[in-house]
Amino acid sequence: MSAEGALRHDAFVYETRDEYVDRTIAFLMEGLDAGEAAIVGDSREGLAEMREAFGDDAEQVVFCDLGSTYTRPARTLAAYYGLFLGQLRKAPSVRAVAEMQLGPTPADWDEWTRYEAITNVSYSHLPVWIVCTYNATGLPDPVREGVWQTHAGKLADGWQESREFEDPREVVRNLTPAPNSFPELRAFSVENDVESFRELLARELVAEKVPDAKVLDMLVAGTEIATNALRHGGGIAQVRVGRAEGRFVCEVVDRGSGFDDPLAGYLAPRAGTASGLWVARQLAWRVEFFGAPEGFTARITL
Repeated sequence: MSAEGALRHDAFVYETRDEYVDRTIAFLMEGLDAGEAAIVGDSREGLAEMREAFGDDAEQVVFCDLGSTYTRPARTLAAYYGLFLGQLRKAPSVRAVAEMQLGPTPADWDEWTRYEAITNVSYSHLPVWIVCTYNATGLPDPVREGVWQTHAGKLADGWQESREFEDPREVVRNLTPAPNSFPELRAFSVENDVESFRELLARELVAEKVPDAKVLDMLVAGTEIATNALRHGGGIAQVRVGRAEGRFVCEVVDRGSGFDDPLAGYLAPRAGTASGLWVARQLAWRVEFFGAPEGFTARITL
């Protein structure tokens, strides 16, 4: 682990699966021998390969199937955070190897590069050493560039510092796309209280025939966003709802000056910090914050 006992977030770009297995197992076994916990995140096929390679030592390792974990960054951050906390109840520190799951489009690449940048802040207070692994075969150049921008160290001929590493918030800010305009949304005025907002949102969800399970998700996420607008944004100026790009969308426009934190809602709540935006990101498909002519806007996409 690092001298500070907090997060270390490195990358390993490998050429062959044999190289991946040999070097990651050596890394994890070094930790196990020192009394640390060990986690492997990979596909089902990759986990089977790693279990076989570990042999009897596999019983000491936690294996995480990433097929259901890499759905969207907010969920992935929460899943790993819970996993780390669970292992830190049993061991003083954790080593983890995580095989990155990349989508097929440049938008996917940017999204998961943002996730890697957020990782540097999300777990910064935890005694965890994460090595994110990437298969060099077919690795797109923008993704490779993002690897070195989002990891402070890399495994090559030993551990090396990444000279391309950048401030995580700047990486996220630069790779976050400008929000699309949705003029088709219906605008409403509401009283400055959560109950009137929730009643309006519930009516619109029913009118749009949103499934019951999703209705609850949106009501909880929307309530958290509306509460934030009332507490910190000077009140709710307008609510805009409807369908856009095939999904139900709710925008809460407040009367305040807004904020400029690209990581808002991505960091798991700690003692003394608010959790509302975190909850909203867990329940919604996407949450965006941006300035607009109508006022500072929080957009929830279900």
